[in-house]
Amino acid sequence: MKTVSVLCSIMVLLAGELPSISNAQQQPNTAMKASFVDELEDLFPDSEVPDPCVKMFGVDVPRRGIAGVHILLNGLEVGQDLFFSVSTCEMVKADTLWWYRLVDVPVEQNTGLAGRLGNDNLHVIRRAPFRVFDALEPVASPIQIKTAVTVLRLEIPIAPDDKPGRRDYTITLKCGRQIQNLTYVVNVHKVVLPVVGKESFPFTNWFSLANMAEYHRLKPWSEEHWTMIGKYARLMVRGRQNTFLLGLNVIFDKQDDSRYILNPRRLRRLVKVFTDAGMYYIEGGHLAFRTNGDWASKTFSLMEHSGTGPLATSREGNKVLAHVCRQLMEEIEANGWRDRWLQHAADEPIESHAADYRILVGMIRKYMPGIPIIDANMETTMQTIHLYGALDIWCPKLNSYGQFRQAYEEMRALGDSVWFYTCLDPRGAHLNRLLDQERMRPMLIGWFASMYGLDGFLHWGLNQYRFSQQDKNPIDPFQQTIKGNLPPGDTHVIYPGPDGPWSSTRLEAHRLGFEDYDLLKMLKVTNPERAKAIIKKIIRSSSDYIKNPKSYRALRRELLEALGFSL
Repeated sequence: MKTVSVLCSIMVLLAGELPSISNAQQQPNTAMKASFVDELEDLFPDSEVPDPCVKMFGVDVPRRGIAGVHILLNGLEVGQDLFFSVSTCEMVKADTLWWYRLVDVPVEQNTGLAGRLGNDNLHVIRRAPFRVFDALEPVASPIQIKTAVTVLRLEIPIAPDDKPGRRDYTITLKCGRQIQNLTYVVNVHKVVLPVVGKESFPFTNWFSLANMAEYHRLKPWSEEHWTMIGKYARLMVRGRQNTFLLGLNVIFDKQDDSRYILNPRRLRRLVKVFTDAGMYYIEGGHLAFRTNGDWASKTFSLMEHSGTGPLATSREGNKVLAHVCRQLMEEIEANGWRDRWLQHAADEPIESHAADYRILVGMIRKYMPGIPIIDANMETTMQTIHLYGALDIWCPKLNSYGQFRQAYEEMRALGDSVWFYTCLDPRGAHLNRLLDQERMRPMLIGWFASMYGLDGFLHWGLNQYRFSQQDKNPIDPFQQTIKGNLPPGDTHVIYPGPDGPWSSTRLEAHRLGFEDYDLLKMLKVTNPERAKAIIKKIIRSSSDYIKNPKSYRALRRELLEALGFSL
């Protein structure tokens, strides 16, 4: 990741309260206008710097957290060079500051209400078509201006052993003879954010290893591909992801006689790459799929995404399943992964194949004893079919959990866990992380989880620009953000940069919310009533929550201060 050199100057730190957004002495009238903007604000290629400009901005951050802020610039001409630097009274290492340029992407159609796409949804940030800033391009000073509206992002990572207290940073922006100075105030709190891993909030984004090769023009499984996988893994961990899915088509090779042979070297290397990056939990990929790809099929078929493999609960299927599961168990036991491994049976079971699903899960338990079974559940799971006892980890959609909360809590009372997920649903006012929704929403997903004490979160689309190698229409996520009838951005929350993956404003907002989940978990131990009161001020349900970043910042400060008093 590129960094920018840091100039060190002498500056007196001011005592007292951390300032909220405020205005410094008025700058002379110039063509260049610059203003701080909260990273949770939505920004567009026609966004205008407010009048008066915000010249001083403050954030509260725990140790091991990231102090991020956006800088909106108007009045610059395409082709000009923009220089930027940071100075402070403290010596700051150059590699502890990260700069990005925000890149805008299209929203061709809005998320719908009656349908997945449509114009009937009032709960969108703008009417499509429009463009919105989302991708984060790592940059170093200077950059050449490419668009009339430019947005920079500054991040200051806080080490776990940094001294708590206020820090003032002077940001200098220079374009030609024009100079603007801004003051960024970071209030570092005493509490230390838990490290991502076994004890952090379980969170998985399903990813495509094939897309990591294709979109970076790499030969699959070359050393360059493995290096790229490591880059993606580190970005995922940065987003507080601690769980990774390994599709069985990646770790098993199909033989001519329809046997499936595990590739132990590839499996072990994949686990090592993601473990070295900081992840802990391993999801074994789905063993079965709807027969012939029919959504309402009565049966499941093994191993092939197309649903053309042997019927899962047939005599032949039993032989295949026994062979596959026993190979997995040998590796799990040999490598000490028993407490790390979660196993998927088949995704989103519905009423038509409920009976077959129950038998399938029983067979998996026979050949993989003691391994927890996890699957995403459709709304009908608790409404019209009865899978009680089939799963160890239930994973309903975010809004479905609220609708059928009593049923899921009955499962928890019996010892099961309850995760939740979003995908193209839920829509409307519900929390999700689609491109035409406020950036506050992905942040609040962590608060929703804390409000109900849920056990994990799943999303299918980290980089699913192309669903399979047979997909004839992969998207360029910088020019297209809708795949088929899926809402904008549902397929991905990161972008393929020229040298590696780029984060997004949505992923960073997501990260903030999951940081808060782990902080709230700590406060629930020492002061559960205070934690409950803070949560209630922010969110009441999946469609009832605050929408103002300024209000969120005040409540995050309250959370951090409450934790400081409890330490």
